[in-house]
Amino acid sequence: MPEQKQAPGSVALGEVGRRLERLRLRGGLTLVAAATHCQELGLRTDASALSRIENGRRRTVPRDLVTALLDLYQADKRDHTEVMGFLPPPDATATGRRQRPPLWRRHGDLLDAMKFGNFLELEAQATRLRNFELAVIPGLLQTAEYARHAITAFRPDLTVEAIDGLCDVRLHRQRTIAAGAARELHALIDESALHRTIGSPAVMREQLERLLAASESPGTTIRVLPTAVGGHPGLAGPFVIMTFPEATHARDIVWIETLSTSVYLDQETEVARYTDAFTHLWPRALDPARTRNHLKNQIQEFHS
Repeated sequence: MPEQKQAPGSVALGEVGRRLERLRLRGGLTLVAAATHCQELGLRTDASALSRIENGRRRTVPRDLVTALLDLYQADKRDHTEVMGFLPPPDATATGRRQRPPLWRRHGDLLDAMKFGNFLELEAQATRLRNFELAVIPGLLQTAEYARHAITAFRPDLTVEAIDGLCDVRLHRQRTIAAGAARELHALIDESALHRTIGSPAVMREQLERLLAASESPGTTIRVLPTAVGGHPGLAGPFVIMTFPEATHARDIVWIETLSTSVYLDQETEVARYTDAFTHLWPRALDPARTRNHLKNQIQEFHS
């Protein structure tokens, strides 16, 4: 299992760090030299703190510190404007983070225990989501009843109230994505998920009908991966690859959920491994037209 890390508070702050690192290296400066310069200006920082900024591990980045670094690195006007543009405005909240919707804040204890609140914030910013699911229907395509039964099965330790809350959050996610930045959802679903009865045949029938309708929605592409494909990299488990607006030049992020927590991966080698897996499986799955036919046949089976 990869090292578990909190997700970056903002994809844009990760880009700030990458830009600053490039400028520093271009100028032939070390982190120690940069930190010493900032300290001489009365700014509280050190080489370790600057390293965390460059690696996107800081939830907040002081504007005056970034300004000092840009001046030290002799950034031109364009670089200066673009880097400062990635930072929250001066009158933003103290944390510099987006304000979570009231529903997410209301269930913060549950979401943060799984580190899932960060996932929701990033998901809402993404322009493309590539989701592979091995055993269940993707959360963004689940019906309310299917979601309730799936969450209950995954988390038998939760109270009815907690399950209700997570169901509400899941449905809110669907509305947020529909109205947000995401323009593409590529859902790759292992065929076994279509045969696994979650809840009851009636629940499954409604769920598959929802999938069929979603498959014809603009921006949504659904493909079923036949079990006849045999062994494949996706057997290691489900994952989501998030792509963000080009304006941020932010690298893709991979998100993995476990029984007790969730993990994000943003190192190039890690992201490349999951991207290669998705790219390898996508053409082996049924094309959209054959997927729709397969869904129609499966719906009839749950009618019988």
